[in-house]
Parts: sequence; C-alpha cells; structure tokens
Amino acid sequence: MRIGILGLGRIGAFHAGTLSGLDIVEELVVSDPVAAAAAAAAEKFGATVADSPEAVFASGIDGVVITAATDAHPGLILAAVEAGIPVFCEKPVAKTVEDSLTVLRAVRDSGIEVQIGYNRRFDAGCVTAREAVLSGELGALHTVRSTTLDPAPPPAAYV
Repeated sequence: MRIGILGLGRIGAFHAGTLSGLDIVEELVVSDPVAAAAAAAAEKFGATVADSPEAVFASGIDGVVITAATDAHPGLILAAVEAGIPVFCEKPVAKTVEDSLTVLRAVRDSGIEVQIGYNRRFDAGCVTAREAVLSGELGALHTVRSTTLDPAPPPAAYV
C-alpha cells in the first residue's frame, strides 16, 4: 500500500512514524509547504517527497493522511475525494460550519471513504459522559466545557 501524507509538522511526523512501521505500507509519499519538513520525513522514514499535494495525488497512492494546517483541510479533502482517494484527516474538518457543510455535501454521496481523526471517541471518560447524556441521566444539557492536554508540552519549535 502507498500512503500520502500532506503536512509534516508534529502530528504529520507522528503519523509518518506509525505508518512507516507497518508491513502493509510499502511507501510514503509526503508533501509540506516547508521543504525542510518534507526532507526530514523522507530521511527519517524513507519517504518519497512530492512538491505539492497535486503531485501526491497523482503519484498513485492508495490513501492520504491530511495533517496540514486547519485552513487547508477542506480544500485538501475535496481534492482527494475528487481524485478518488480515501482520506484520513486530522480534526477539525474546517474552521467554519459553512466550510464543514461544503465538505459534508461533497463527500456524502461520493463513495470515497473519509474519516476525521478524533481519538476522544475511545477515551473512557468521554464514553462514560456520552452514555450519561444519551441515557438522560444528566438531564438537558446547554453547556459542555472540556479541557484536554497533551501528556507533555510541545517542543519549542511548535510553540
């Protein structure tokens, strides 16, 4: 399997590391607006660098992981779906409800698989809270406040 990765910041590099360790993944094809990030991923994970998202899509990949800046998510999702490529995109889909709805309408009947990454769906506390809401145990909710943190501070380059 050949997988594209668009965006090689902290999360993109994490996904590149995971994917490069899977026997089923034969090749990673990566692209990032910061050429040094793409080059570093190529060196560290044995990836092939493409000079644009379009070049990644045209490379014959079997799926794409989108970890680019949030502003780029809607356009990249739509371009991948237009190219017939299954998508895994980190959250959020878009910065606005309108852009999210545009993506929803475009992918709903496309026949192309699109998944948005949101790991909290597996978090025991979130699952318990959801069950309490669905059962009515908490009554009618009007506000939910959630605070989550990474297990360690981000590196200085990220900040």
